Amino acid sequence: MIRINLLPEPKGRKSKPQYDVRAQALLGVGLVLITLAGCWWYSASLDEEISVQQTKKSDMEKQVAQLKEQVKQVSDFESRKKVLEDKNRIIDELEKSRVGPVRVLDHVSQSLEPLKVWLVRVAVTGKEIDLEGRAATNDDVVEFVNNLRRTDYFSNINLHESRAAVESQLNIYQFKLGFRLKG
Repeated sequence: MIRINLLPEPKGRKSKPQYDVRAQALLGVGLVLITLAGCWWYSASLDEEISVQQTKKSDMEKQVAQLKEQVKQVSDFESRKKVLEDKNRIIDELEKSRVGPVRVLDHVSQSLEPLKVWLVRVAVTGKEIDLEGRAATNDDVVEFVNNLRRTDYFSNINLHESRAAVESQLNIYQFKLGFRLKG
């Protein structure tokens, strides 16, 4: 069954307060403004972060360009270094090949000094040396061979041939020698 209370409320009780619509509207507008301010602040911080990252990116691009230039310089340097090393290697090979015959001729010429002997051909192949020459007397040839034996630079000195000949109406002795470099 349904009951209906027709009696007025007791006087000691207060009625429920009514919410003010203006206060609620003001509160809603305030929340919207706070939200908009938060969004604006967040957007500004993101824009600032984007500008910082773009600055970093441009700095990195500049560094990459500098490093590429340095890499190019290094590769140019390495190519020039390789060319110079090749040239130095060639010069060293030439020096080594020059030293052998020069020393041979130096020691041979020291053995010739007091004698009337002249050389026609000197062939150096590795450590083997073949020599052809002319002398005024056979004793000069023998003395030349003995002088070569006294040096510490040659070994296995062999007189292959010594014969008398006439050249420009002069009596001379033609000779051929073979010997090795020591070492």
